[in-house]
Amino acid sequence: MTAITRPQPATDLDDDAQTPGGGFRGLLWLTWRQHRWAIIGTLILAAVLVGWMTYLSIEFTNIYHQCHNAMCPDHSPQSNRLAGSSILIRSYSYLSRLVQYMPLLIGVFIGVPLLSREHEQRTLLLAWSQDVSPARWLWAKLSLLGLFVAVVTAAVAATSDHMEHALARVSIGTLFQHERFINTAMLPLVISVCWFAIGVALGAVIRRTLPAVFAVVAGFIGLMLLVQYRYPTLMKPLSFYRQFSGPDDRVLDKDALVVRGGLITFGSGDQPSHLYDASRHPLTSAALERLCPPDNGTGTGTTLSCFADHHLQQYIEYQPGSRIPEFHLIVGAGYLGLAAAAILAVWLIVRRTNLSAG
Repeated sequence: MTAITRPQPATDLDDDAQTPGGGFRGLLWLTWRQHRWAIIGTLILAAVLVGWMTYLSIEFTNIYHQCHNAMCPDHSPQSNRLAGSSILIRSYSYLSRLVQYMPLLIGVFIGVPLLSREHEQRTLLLAWSQDVSPARWLWAKLSLLGLFVAVVTAAVAATSDHMEHALARVSIGTLFQHERFINTAMLPLVISVCWFAIGVALGAVIRRTLPAVFAVVAGFIGLMLLVQYRYPTLMKPLSFYRQFSGPDDRVLDKDALVVRGGLITFGSGDQPSHLYDASRHPLTSAALERLCPPDNGTGTGTTLSCFADHHLQQYIEYQPGSRIPEFHLIVGAGYLGLAAAAILAVWLIVRRTNLSAG
């Protein structure tokens, strides 16, 4: 008599191995399997950024304390360490750029391949014909990778914000300057999530990885330049006429952003000099040079004395430093709106995708 062998029930692990798209564990395994190198690379980059920026933050804070919690005197050892040619500031410049372009890397290496690779390798039919619907497959992968991006970039954003504030205490620059503004608060997190979503959307629309990558690069640079050009006027600037002498002189706060009028122009013919006479009539550059010839950098201060003697004024439009949190909210809301639109577009595309086409 032959013994009857009963089939062993399939384990969850077997199901996951046989059907990578089946169940949450299967989708988790599939996401890791398909994106592991991008995930590992992002973790390494984030760890380097966080560690290096933490070191610079400690150095800037030490310099601040060494200068008795104030700006360091010129030509002091601490001031020399903050010179533009110093290793400390060059390291800061490289890190600041990396944080600024981190969203582009996330869009290219994590966002774009999510759907474009499935189309190129024609694996959508296999992935979506299992016991998981296309919508569930999409939302699971978006959630897993989006959560990963959010957590990693939140750590980078918090460290970057701390570094920028530490440097601002010992340097002349303003936190409203675009290169610093875009790297403070949670903007690196919001922008990274946005370009992850846009990368997924462009990959779904174009269905080819390399063209989608070029589209992401072009879009990122274009939007970055647009934000840099437009963000100073997202709120109506404040303005005043600044006197070069007298009791009504005004000094802008340290983190103020000058929108217009901060530059005086000499020797450009009929071009505006950005200065006004006592009656607040604008002076051309040529008229200003005839009235007050520049001192050519001799440091005698004769030009400023001439401005004061002729009661010249400078019209300045500016954003006060107190508005920085509001500008963060406005810019962040704009990027989140783009991310929501991109995710909606991806969902609509997935719903209408013809599985027979792969």
